Amino acid sequence: MRIARVVAELFAHPVVAPLRARYFEPWRHYHDWSHPLAMIGHLAAAEANGVPIIDPVAAAGFVLWHDAIYDPKAPHGRNECLSAELCGWEMVAVADPASVDYAETAILSTIDHRVPDVKECPDGALLLDVDLAILGASEVDFKRYNTQIAAEYKYVPAEAFRSGRATVLRRFLDRERLFVTDWGVVQWEAQARANLAQAITELSEQD
Repeated sequence: MRIARVVAELFAHPVVAPLRARYFEPWRHYHDWSHPLAMIGHLAAAEANGVPIIDPVAAAGFVLWHDAIYDPKAPHGRNECLSAELCGWEMVAVADPASVDYAETAILSTIDHRVPDVKECPDGALLLDVDLAILGASEVDFKRYNTQIAAEYKYVPAEAFRSGRATVLRRFLDRERLFVTDWGVVQWEAQARANLAQAITELSEQD
């Protein structure tokens, strides 16, 4: 079953309405409803390019639930753990247990963006790539993303935010590959590295 059809069926289910409402919480600027919609578009593009999606139900579930809980003030990993837990409670209404388990595993893997074992989540690598696709967006879209992230963390003092944000971006830039799948590398790697380097430079210039 193709990802577009799976998503359409999920959107028609009553369980998605309250889930969707979460993405309209007032403190969300980047992690709002446009983020999962963009990820769905990336998955459809991957599928059109011949990238197999082994469990499209789990993939769609990951996209819809992975940021279901989002509190910028939460300690590291808490949002992901709570989102995975919520996925486990709610997704069972629309999917078999194996797909739910795959989706939960993928959500938890976003804590440190480490690819899960293929047996635990067969589409894990692709799902992590589409979650990070914004890093390889156009310069204009990447700048908008940076502005949105800053808005979500506006409670953090400016100097502390710049320092912490630069550290996060450097960790990504220091990776041998930002994207796991060959498709993801082709789509976004070069632009992502240029975006990250520019953002780090701009943060340092603001000190």
